[in-house]
Amino acid sequence: MINLIIDEKEIQVEEGKTVLKAALENDIDIPTLCYLNECGNVGKCGVCAVEIEGKSNLALACITKAEEGMVVHTNSEKVQERVRTRISTLLDKHEFKCGPCPRRENCEFLKLVIKTKAKASKPFVVEDKEKYVDSRSSAIMLDRTKCVLCGRCVAACKEFTNTCSIQFIKKDGQRAVGTVEDKCFDESTCLLCGQCVIACPVGALTEKPHIDRVKAAIEDPKKHVIVAMAPAVRTSLGELFNMGYGQDVTGKIYTALRMLGFDKIFDINFGADMTIMEEATELLQRIKAGGPFPMFTSCCPAWVRQVQNYFPEFLDNLSSAKSPQQIFGTASKTYYPSIEDIDPKDVFTVTVMPCNDKKYEAELPGMEIDGIKNIDASITTRELAKMIKDAKIKFATLEDSEADPAMGEYSGAGVIFGATGGVMEAALRSAKDFCEGKDLEEIEYKEVRGLKGIKEATVNIGGNDYNVAVINGASNVFKFMESEKLKEKQYHFIEVMACPGGCVNGGGQPHISAKEKDKIDIKTVRASVLYNQDKHLEKRKSHKNEAIIKMYDEYMGKPGEGLAHKLLHYKYKK
Repeated sequence: MINLIIDEKEIQVEEGKTVLKAALENDIDIPTLCYLNECGNVGKCGVCAVEIEGKSNLALACITKAEEGMVVHTNSEKVQERVRTRISTLLDKHEFKCGPCPRRENCEFLKLVIKTKAKASKPFVVEDKEKYVDSRSSAIMLDRTKCVLCGRCVAACKEFTNTCSIQFIKKDGQRAVGTVEDKCFDESTCLLCGQCVIACPVGALTEKPHIDRVKAAIEDPKKHVIVAMAPAVRTSLGELFNMGYGQDVTGKIYTALRMLGFDKIFDINFGADMTIMEEATELLQRIKAGGPFPMFTSCCPAWVRQVQNYFPEFLDNLSSAKSPQQIFGTASKTYYPSIEDIDPKDVFTVTVMPCNDKKYEAELPGMEIDGIKNIDASITTRELAKMIKDAKIKFATLEDSEADPAMGEYSGAGVIFGATGGVMEAALRSAKDFCEGKDLEEIEYKEVRGLKGIKEATVNIGGNDYNVAVINGASNVFKFMESEKLKEKQYHFIEVMACPGGCVNGGGQPHISAKEKDKIDIKTVRASVLYNQDKHLEKRKSHKNEAIIKMYDEYMGKPGEGLAHKLLHYKYKK
């Protein structure tokens, strides 16, 4: 430990830590913009200037190591002037129109502008917005009028995906952020996971908006608009209404969706239970047939894109069961109209997802039945919050309500899909019961839980041992493949989620500032909501969901066969 003084406060920190880390750990605020500790991103913005006694020049706190006896000033006139000047320089190239910006409530740059009272030296006039905005992708928008070149998106892409799909490039002779060769995100090797979006401190990277198409459908008297939210949405939406972290707001969301005018309120957890019915059946079919192994989950569209772009030799290993979103959408256009006596063409299906990539998945060719799309619109957690706020609904004070029957019931297995390891655990609960013909009581597979990048376990199904693995974070997939583990060991079932921690940390979730991320383990906190729901639900296995049983008995038939296989499976191609 070493001793130093920051703003007249004597502190002790571990040797080797930066002045910024020393300050933050002792509740001393130093302005930052590019700092993103989890990605090691520092030294790009020049905002964290500090004055160190004995040194003539100001230093950047994020790259300056703390030293024994160091005396640091973070708020001297010299520091204030430097930081204000730096912010002003950034404002000179920033379209400072906060009203329509989706980040106006939590923009880290705006907070610095207000704090420093910085002003642009000249207005940044945008005559042709199209020159700056890349809206070609079905999932991600890039607005370079907002970009401050902090590098956080580049660092996040490298750290979390290892694809380096988003980089600093030259655009019209200027340094800019974009894909290699400035390709459309969808046509590049980008996974569309959106980790770059939640890393962005401003409104430069956002999801492709679907709010307008949702509102238009609700206002159309001919449309029967149904909505369902993903497991992870209930873990985080409360954050956007100042309710704190780790709040289960399931019931409030159902109420808010009714107030927004949706005709039926369902739940993607029902789709998760459907996916398990098909996926667990497929696993047992592969065991009986002797392969192909390993069977990989296919719930995460970013992981599917990773297979398509980097590991096409494993396309046949992907489970052909549709993701919970798409399998729910299929049921909403087939089973649901049949029991409600509605023309499938009149049903407009909306999902609320923690993911940008689900917008891309919804647009995939073939994700339709008789020419009718499975999913008509997919909005992120952030977009739902905007709709609720625009409608002036006081979300935090809402009473809880329930989802509608038919496709609103779900099991504990369905709800844990939102956390890494959840799909694996849910599938094993049903696969073991199916294989052994018993209602097994030991159903918690804690060895596949947690945030370790690569988790492995051996499970016994029907008297035989099978090797399983759970990988979270696309960069860990590359590590797994490069380690040649697949050659050294026979794996039978592998779950992959591209986002670190799984969907609870998806690219469509609420933004959290870089400094807040240092204080709270958001992935664990959000996941705890799901495991708590699972623990207290009466039905904890997908095949025990009575609404699921009814649907298969009366419409789909046997899982993995006939109509169920025709409607609920999808073959991915390179």
